[in-house]
Amino acid sequence: MDWVEKELRVAAVTGACAGAGVMLPEVLEGPMSWLALLVFPAFCGAVVGLLVGVVAVGGGRYALWSNRVWAARSHRTWRHRFAACTAAAVALVTAFALCWLVVAAGDISTYTDGFSPWWIALAAIMASSYLFAYLLAPAADRTA
Repeated sequence: MDWVEKELRVAAVTGACAGAGVMLPEVLEGPMSWLALLVFPAFCGAVVGLLVGVVAVGGGRYALWSNRVWAARSHRTWRHRFAACTAAAVALVTAFALCWLVVAAGDISTYTDGFSPWWIALAAIMASSYLFAYLLAPAADRTA
């Protein structure tokens, strides 16, 4: 199994867990079926996770290309570069999607009383993307 498959599997599982986790308070308090309230959000989360995973693979491919042009000094440096390229790609696409959602919903405000939940979501997605990309980074190709 190569790094692309690992990245997509981890993204889908993370998305499914996040989708189910968001609905967990409703399941615990509500009278509705726990299966209906957890399976559909988990499926939707897995689909969104796969989309984020595809973007992460694109960032990883850019990191592989950059290693041919400018080789990393060590394996640790390579892993950080791979994770940074992946997290940057995910952050750009996710920030664009979140901005589009905020504008489409008409929820534009300054949030002067606290920190915006959109920023918290973006930070969580970016941090998990960086961590998983760092752990799943392929070996650097030094021959290129």
